[in-house]
Order: sequence, then structure tokens, then C-alpha cells
Amino acid sequence: MKRLIYLHPFILAAISAVILFVSMSNVGINISPADVIIPTVWALVICLVLYLVSYLLTRQLQSAALITSLFVLGLIHLWYIFLAVICITLLSILIFKVVLKKVHLSDFNVVLTIISIFIFGFYLFRFVSFIVANPPLESSSRATEPVMAGQRVTASTGRLPDIYYIILDGYGRQDMLQEVHGFDDSPFITALQQRGFVIAPKSQSNYSRTLLSLSSSLNMQYLDTLSAAMGNSNLWWPAGDSIQHSQVRSFLESQGYKTVFISSGWDYTDIRDGDMYLKAYPIMLRNFQMGFISWTNLRFFGNNWSGISFPSANESRRVVLHDFDALESTVEIAGPKFVFSHIMAPHPPYIFGSDGGPAANNIVHPDPGTPGYDEAILRYRQGYLDQMAFINQKTLDMLDAILANSITPPVIILQGDHGPDVYMDFEDPAKACLYERYSILNAYYLPGVPADALPADISPVNSFRLVFNRYFGTDLAMLPNQRYFSTDYRLYQFQNVTSLTENTCSLPSAALP
Repeated sequence: MKRLIYLHPFILAAISAVILFVSMSNVGINISPADVIIPTVWALVICLVLYLVSYLLTRQLQSAALITSLFVLGLIHLWYIFLAVICITLLSILIFKVVLKKVHLSDFNVVLTIISIFIFGFYLFRFVSFIVANPPLESSSRATEPVMAGQRVTASTGRLPDIYYIILDGYGRQDMLQEVHGFDDSPFITALQQRGFVIAPKSQSNYSRTLLSLSSSLNMQYLDTLSAAMGNSNLWWPAGDSIQHSQVRSFLESQGYKTVFISSGWDYTDIRDGDMYLKAYPIMLRNFQMGFISWTNLRFFGNNWSGISFPSANESRRVVLHDFDALESTVEIAGPKFVFSHIMAPHPPYIFGSDGGPAANNIVHPDPGTPGYDEAILRYRQGYLDQMAFINQKTLDMLDAILANSITPPVIILQGDHGPDVYMDFEDPAKACLYERYSILNAYYLPGVPADALPADISPVNSFRLVFNRYFGTDLAMLPNQRYFSTDYRLYQFQNVTSLTENTCSLPSAALP
């Protein structure tokens, strides 16, 4: 029993990921509690290695335990936990000295054991309380209605086309980019048309957030069921399953399609359980795992040559560039296949200049009314436009490779999930430039389908309804185009803003194009 006082390093290691989860702003909103499991295992392995090394060096359990706890606190805990434990330990030892007149190494271990048990109990209680107070959505079956139920499939007996769904995050519509940002995107649009794409010139997204927009498009429906299931919850992560295991995916798998998913670097769209997962790094960490590294002193052990996706601007650049290369390489995969790629650009962070080199540092969205807002918002807008200019060229190169090397002409949907956020207010639609946020690029390569079959205002909720009707003979009704707004902390309480999203925006005078 006496040796139990030397277990404090393992107790501190076991609770480190939980402390990060309950302490860091918005982590519990965006990340599932289950994501603490792997970092906890890491922490315990690190602790065990440190303990063994310390024991081999000192040949004393009491010394090894103290050394290990010091390193565990320094490496994998937030600094305020490190400082609090050290200060409380030293204060306790001082009291021991005053009262008992002498101090032993075992006293340090007793104090650290008591402190570690208290920390473990306190944060575990907070963690469990969070889970109990926020019951998760069990699966996408509760988030969506079964759209394909009862549908007859009468696809032709010929070779089924590969289907590519490529999301350029935050890519806005041509006319909006000209009117709001003074950017002429017509060369890119013309280049798409020359390659056989049909552009929907009046398309708007159905939701203002990627999570909701893709949940809707990949399930071919509005998210009323999700809203009813989640109510006033502010949790984002339960909705992720509706993207990971969407009805579009399920239907295509039932038709014999292979699923090919390309790493995005964002958990909700980083789908890893398909037939193929093409990743930018040999080891692609989940978002909380990267956070665990970046928020602790483990970040000092990260580098760009380790084969692990440590969080950095270079990591973000590598993932985006990999996505384009991976899309080109998918042509070699025997079909039919469904390829889904969510490219995190031109969405911020701005990591590319217009020539593909690194973007200027510290391009962040300023808060309205802050000193230097006019200058900062222009710099932010220019960062978006520069990154988009580079993405345009990468996109055309990628499409050329797919079209040139596909045996059967593929179906390609190239789409923005929403527009830019330069003049967006996510808490009050009355203060937001909804026209900017909802106006999206929406381009289709549909072999054998006449151009006039594509409605000029088709929105993402209808994209796969159109594709499935044309290529699989289904009879899915086209839904009316609606736009919905919700705030960050009431994500599922939707306000219909359809009548507002074409309104001219009132922009700061310094921001006028």
C-alpha cells in the first residue's frame, strides 16, 4: 500500500487531456468527449517512459515519482495547473517543516498524491457533468429523414460515372465578388465554362456554416429534423455524423461505388472510414490531438519532417496542396467511385499569396469599431482575394488532370459551402452582409445533361437530387431554395433569411470596391 503514494505521475497524466477539454474555450462545443481517449493514452505512455527512465537513473521509487510528475506537469499540462501544483506542494512542505521540523522525500510524494487525487476528482466531475448535461445526438439517423426510401433506381447498363464532390470552402459567387469586393472572377468562370462546366449564376448556400451546409447537401434535405433533435443545444460535434455517414454516401455505396475521401484537416469533413482515405501526412492527427500538442509544451517536439500533422501554417499549406494532388491521383483508382474533398481554402487562415507563396503574417478578422478597423478589414479582404487567386489556378490544373485522364466522363460538382466572411456578423443577421455570405460558386460538369437542365438558382440541397435523378433514374422532387441563419451558440435554431440574402450590403466607406 505504501507504494501507492508513488502513483501521482500516472494520476496527473490520466487527467491531463480531460483538463484541456473542460478548460479550453469552445473545445466541448466543437469536439466530442470521446476524443480525450487517445491523448490520455499518449499521456500515460509518456508518463510510463519517463518513470522507467527516472527509476533507472535514480534506483529510487520516491525520486523517480517526483521527477516524473515534474516532467508530466511541464510537458502535458496547462501552465496554470503546473504552477498551481508546484506552489501548493511547496506551501505544504513548508507547513510540514514548521510543524514537524523535518521533511523527507516521502512527504513530497504524499502531498503530490493528495493534490493529484483532488485534481483528478475535480476535473473528472466537471467532465462527467458536461456529458450528462449535454446528451449527444446518437447518429445521423436522428439528424435526417430517409430521402431515398422507396426510390426506384433505373440507372443505365453502361459504365457508371465517377462522381466528384469538391468543396472550395468560402468560395463566393462571381457577381458578388465584383460588387462587394471589386474582384473580377470572370477569367476563372470562363475557364470553367470552356472545360464544359455549367455555372449556376444565381446560386446561394442554404446555410451560413460549413457544418450545416454540408450536412444539408450530403443528405439532400433541410435540417428540420436535426433542429428538432438538438433543440437549443450549442454543441457542434454531434452533427458531424450526418456528414461522415451521409445519405449520399450510403446510396452510392449501395450502387457499388467505392468511397474515396481526402483529408481536410477538419474533423467533421475528414472522413476516414471509406474504401480509401488519402491523407497529407502518414499520421493525420484529429483536431483535439493537435490541440493537445499545441496547448502544451509537447509543441516544442513538433517539426515538419516527422510525418505527423503538427499544427502550424506549414501543416495547413501542406494539407491544401495535398488535396489538389490527391484529387488528380484519384483518376487512377478503378471505378465507379465517389470522391469527396473539402478543401479549406480560400477560407481563412490565409496561408497563400496570389503566387502560391506564404501569405503575409497576422491577417486576422478585426472586430468592428476597434482602432485601425478600416485598414485591417481591407488587409483581411485582400488576404482572401490573394488566396482565391492561387486556388483558382490550382483548381483548373486539378480539373484538367481529372478530365484528361478519366476513362468515362465524370460527374463533378465544384461548390462553395458558403461565401466569404469579410462583412459577416455571426450573431446578428441584421448587421451581417448576408449577400456576401450566402452567394456561392456552384459549378457542374454533367456529361450528357443539357445546360438548360440546370436551374440558374440551384442551391446545394438540390445538387445530388439533380444528379441522382439524371444518372440513376430516381424521382426526387427539387426542394424550394431557402436560406437559414443561426448563431454560434444556437446553431440549430434556424431563422429563415431567404428574403434578405440578395439585399445590397451597407459597407464601410473605406471598404467600397
